[in-house]
Amino acid sequence: MKSKILITGPPRCGKSTLISKLICYFTNKDYIIHGFLTPEIRKNNKRIGFDAEDINSKMRIKFARVGNYETRFKLGKYYLFIEEFEQIILKLDRVKSEKVDLICIDEIGKMELFSKKFLEFIKKIFYSDIHIIATIGKKMQHPLKDYILNIPEVNLINLNRQNQHNVFQKIISIIS
Repeated sequence: MKSKILITGPPRCGKSTLISKLICYFTNKDYIIHGFLTPEIRKNNKRIGFDAEDINSKMRIKFARVGNYETRFKLGKYYLFIEEFEQIILKLDRVKSEKVDLICIDEIGKMELFSKKFLEFIKKIFYSDIHIIATIGKKMQHPLKDYILNIPEVNLINLNRQNQHNVFQKIISIIS
């Protein structure tokens, strides 16, 4: 089975930035990469939400926003657009493993786990024969986190602001 890497760490320690750097590195090595990023959306220097962006197609959708929206899902101050998010998950789920070298998921988090399709997708890919790099919150408590951490091939790597370069190098050596 190919390597499965789960990056954890406190908020704002650089997990998403690390995923982006790894995507650039492996893209330059001609890896076929699928997955998604969840970039912050800012307005007037304040975070107002997140988008979800398919790594391969660059399709980008509104995922979470502060404000007043008509949606069934809400987490804290964010309204979640789960149906739109599941468009990306369904697209990823149709990708055949022989066409993929690496799946990157930013992130496995509370917002994403409102989607049952996402939950099932994560369970499936962590038992696939594809390299995976994903981020997950350090303090997140969810049965899926326990499920993933009980898979023998999963490497849990703790990231902080001081070890970013070393973690980058470690992940490259594991995947390459």
